[in-house]
Amino acid sequence: MPETAPSDWRRFTGRNLSQRALKAAAARKTEIRHAIRVSAAVGAAFAIATLLRLPQGYWAVFTAVIVVQSSLGATITASVERFMGTVVGALAGAAAAYFHAQWPEFGGVILCVTVALLAFLVSMRPSLKVATVTAVIMLIGTTTHMDPLIAAALRVAEITVGGVVGVAATLLIFPARAHASVVSSIQKIAGLQAHILDSHVLSLRGTPGPTDYLKAQDDLRAALAKLQAGVTEADRESASKLSDRSVSDALPRTLWRLRNDTVMVGRTLHEPLPAPDLAPAAADMLEASARFLRDTADLLAGGPRPERIAFAEAHQAFQNCVEGLRKKGVTRDLVFDDAARVFGLVFAIENLFANLSDFEERIEEAVAKND
Repeated sequence: MPETAPSDWRRFTGRNLSQRALKAAAARKTEIRHAIRVSAAVGAAFAIATLLRLPQGYWAVFTAVIVVQSSLGATITASVERFMGTVVGALAGAAAAYFHAQWPEFGGVILCVTVALLAFLVSMRPSLKVATVTAVIMLIGTTTHMDPLIAAALRVAEITVGGVVGVAATLLIFPARAHASVVSSIQKIAGLQAHILDSHVLSLRGTPGPTDYLKAQDDLRAALAKLQAGVTEADRESASKLSDRSVSDALPRTLWRLRNDTVMVGRTLHEPLPAPDLAPAAADMLEASARFLRDTADLLAGGPRPERIAFAEAHQAFQNCVEGLRKKGVTRDLVFDDAARVFGLVFAIENLFANLSDFEERIEEAVAKND
């Protein structure tokens, strides 16, 4: 073997390691960007707090770490909530510190009463959750060496610095808009629902797959909850004039209705249909629905328009099949439970068709609004 082989081998190995590292970094691009944003926000908050000679500048740093989120809307929400909670807690803490200075022998009672009042307020307004912590720190840390009002003002200033820096870092460093997260969530939800419908298609055609319906529904509920949070964040961005893109609140509601439709369909298919002639038409309709659902969600991300005609034709074929069964009197010969399942499937598919049409309209509204 040539003497240069070890060198070539090391160079080849190093190249492979570099390529793997680049692929691993690309797979974690979102996490790396977030880490850079947080790091930059911390450095800026520390520098500004030092420049302003804030006595407890580390609170600005803590705030920057806490408020920087994965999207601008989430960062704004966290920053506003922390600021409002700090203001309320600082005022309550300043008042408690004043009373403590007047009656130091009742320090424990004053602390407990202050915490009780703020805990009651936070139970009604969870967004003020930092108020209690702020008041306790104010009361314990300022009664012996600093005027309560000055301490309150400084605490608000420190939190304001951290909040403003956090928002600026999210806005300027790899800016991530909540609207993009909303689009991604809608596509994920549509994919999950379409997968469930595809599983029902296989069941109707006699080749059921290994889908875990309970887990699929759990994943779907979690994705819907994440979408609702994303819509709230996008609305916050839009209200702050930092973004002009948003999605109507009607869209998550439509997706919830579609989720209910998939559940209703599944309940009617736990056993083979008592009217076998209905199964092929139902399978074709659900298959067309799954395709239409995916294509409609992709429209929000700039994809082509869904095949509306093919979807309508599958629905018409299903209706024709149902009408044919009625004319033949097939449903009259079924026992009550079997008839309930057949009509339940028909009702669920009709709801699915209507809600998918509504889903398309909501998506088109969102596309037109954001163009």
